[in-house]
Amino acid sequence: MRPAPFRPSSAHLFVCTNARAATDPLGAGCGARGASVVEAMKRAVAQGGLASRVWVSRTHCLGVCPTEGAAVAVSPTGALFTEVTAADAAGLVAAARGA
Repeated sequence: MRPAPFRPSSAHLFVCTNARAATDPLGAGCGARGASVVEAMKRAVAQGGLASRVWVSRTHCLGVCPTEGAAVAVSPTGALFTEVTAADAAGLVAAARGA
């Protein structure tokens, strides 16, 4: 094992894109809603020139299944947001940049 040669200098945003069956007792998951959040966050990172400071990654379940939007975890702060939509993406990226 060895440390990775690169890491984000400010934050790493993990966006749930887990999809469940519509009949699942926990709900359908974040699925396509999460995917749209990922794309919006990646656009905000690119437009802000933040690729070395803020990373955005897709992930599976974060343990919180919102009925709208997606769940997003922020490292290194440990913050967890629910019901995040594409409209919230730029604001979360901006907040993470200052982390």
